[in-house]
Amino acid sequence: MNRVATYNQFFGSAAGIAMGQANMAKAQEQAATQKVAGDLQGFGIEAGRLLSAKTYAERLDRRAETLKGLEARAEVEATALESAQAAVQQARDGLANAAANQNGAGLKAALEQALSIIDTAANAQYNGEAIFGGEWGYGEPFVPASLDTLAAQPNTDANWVDTGRNRTVMIEDNRSIELSRNAEDLFRPFVDLLRSIRVWENANGPLTGRLTTAQLTYVQGLIPQMASVQSNLIDKSAEAGSTAKQIEMAVTTNDAKRDTLLATIGDQENVDLAEVAARLSAAQTQYQASAAIFGQLKDLNLLQYLR
Repeated sequence: MNRVATYNQFFGSAAGIAMGQANMAKAQEQAATQKVAGDLQGFGIEAGRLLSAKTYAERLDRRAETLKGLEARAEVEATALESAQAAVQQARDGLANAAANQNGAGLKAALEQALSIIDTAANAQYNGEAIFGGEWGYGEPFVPASLDTLAAQPNTDANWVDTGRNRTVMIEDNRSIELSRNAEDLFRPFVDLLRSIRVWENANGPLTGRLTTAQLTYVQGLIPQMASVQSNLIDKSAEAGSTAKQIEMAVTTNDAKRDTLLATIGDQENVDLAEVAARLSAAQTQYQASAAIFGQLKDLNLLQYLR
């Protein structure tokens, strides 16, 4: 009589049941979470690469927030510079009208108003930080004063606060840009010219009413000086516009990098639901087959007859 040995069959079918249960559990979890695994351990040798990708993605997220703030800041700066250019144009128009009409009526008010606009522009802020405040960035970089007060001073040194160097900021990996110039660099030429006009008036008489020959000659000489100041401010405003464009391009580049990286991470983390469904079906089939074999072998086991 041949002996029927069932040990190996029992072991194999039991192992098949355990494997089927494990595969079903894994497939069911993946179907529920739509993720390959719930933690990095589940990614095996890919865990290190995935962790590095996620770390870099977080850095890109932080940079996106920084760039978003810089874009908003650039808009405030552009508005301030536009106001400043309008103030210079107003002063220039006032001088041109006075020269053309040989009458200074309204000139004093135009110059005072232009200075007031510069006061506001020079001390423009974004999120509590002075736009033209250099690397220190807090407080007002320009101390406002009337033309009479400025004319009583030997110069305007006391009206400009030391703001340190121009601030720089990183916008891409290994690439930084210089933000706004400081207020003194941008606006002092105009403020000094306005002050010099009031000093001249104090010594030679106010530029109001009908202009004398000397006054007219003086006003005519101011027009090219004001044009030079205006041209200088326009050039520096163009630099600010170029910086704003660089920030805009950095936003686009950063967003593209982040989207590509997130897609790559998603490819590693996310499962193909169709593939998971196929594996779940295969695991169920494996489990059912192993369980059926185990049941058949159990009926052949002689132990039940020895009880």
